[in-house]
Amino acid sequence: MTTSNTISNQPELLPATPQKSERNMGVELFRIVSMLLVILLHVMGHGGVRAYSETLSTNYMVAKFLEVMAYCSVNCYAIISGFANVKSKFKFRRFVHLWLETVVLLLGVTAFVHFFIPSVEVTKDWWLNALMPLSRRELWYLCAYFFMFPLIPLLNKGLLSLKRWQHIMIIFWLQVPTIFKLIRHTDNYALSAGYSAIWLICLYVIGAYFRIYGAPKWAKWFVTLPIFLISTAIPWYKFIYIETQYREGLLEKTSEIYKYSDDLISYVSPFMVIMATSLLVFFMQVKIRFKPTKVIIANLAKATWGVFVIHVSSAFWYWDDLWHSFREFAKYPTWKMLLAVFITVLAIFFVTAFITIDKIYLFKLLRIDWAIEWLADLPGKLSARIKQKRAEKTEQSAQ
Repeated sequence: MTTSNTISNQPELLPATPQKSERNMGVELFRIVSMLLVILLHVMGHGGVRAYSETLSTNYMVAKFLEVMAYCSVNCYAIISGFANVKSKFKFRRFVHLWLETVVLLLGVTAFVHFFIPSVEVTKDWWLNALMPLSRRELWYLCAYFFMFPLIPLLNKGLLSLKRWQHIMIIFWLQVPTIFKLIRHTDNYALSAGYSAIWLICLYVIGAYFRIYGAPKWAKWFVTLPIFLISTAIPWYKFIYIETQYREGLLEKTSEIYKYSDDLISYVSPFMVIMATSLLVFFMQVKIRFKPTKVIIANLAKATWGVFVIHVSSAFWYWDDLWHSFREFAKYPTWKMLLAVFITVLAIFFVTAFITIDKIYLFKLLRIDWAIEWLADLPGKLSARIKQKRAEKTEQSAQ
């Protein structure tokens, strides 16, 4: 792989109709890496690998480092959204397609678990969550994206009209509340720890900047990757240091320092923003020349949203026998724990990606994409027909 400044023409962060113009395959690879980080975060957290490691043991510290490293994953997705959308034509049908894809995947996973995994009791709420994904807590990103989506054309028009220095000023302006939150530990800006449309917009502006102006000349891989690692190490070290002080009896559990020991490990942490930005700048310069590799990356990138939907679906998320089994990794030797975690992450990704890719081709076979396009174009066609009839009547009246 070599570096290049090729600009991506993929219309959006989430699955969308492919464009004829060539996409930035480095950013497509970044989508895949971001989803792997999401799964890693869930395996370490929801899977309990870190929580079930002996406190301050080697496994504990390594697991915590991986968790911190993966915490920027959601920010990565939002930044990719700005990069991919700012110069793209806006179409409401994209969200319709996204919603339909989400429902189909959720219903499919719920049905599979209901009929083939008897140890999991599928409840009525799980079926309702599948039919109404915007009410699903674990699908908060879809809910936030739902509110941001209709604002995209306004954001794009405004951002494209700015001068470069104005765009930079807005980026820093929108990040100021994250500093206030670190200092005062209060959220007066409705950031909701990053689980909000407002935060997605803040990150969208950053991604849009790099799409419009490209990567800085100085931002080579030997700059961006160390920045990423240092930005990971600082929050990790603070957490481990304070935890060590508490275990040695030098800090009380009720002290403010201990209470906010993980305040740098948050979606709205400046370090997580720097991590996501450095990864975007790195991957947007990656150039992949081998055609078969491009095809593989393109297909896996299209499947990333489906991977997310499937593995946080109620039926999969509350499959306790599966998730609780990951706790055993904490008891392994460190090298074996790392190997087990990485194999698990890859297995979840590729199995769910395969299901999603099958769904994509099924949609094409059943012409569902065509139906969505036809329905989306229908109001415009009806409006044009009405205008034509009015013009004909006016012409007849004049005669």
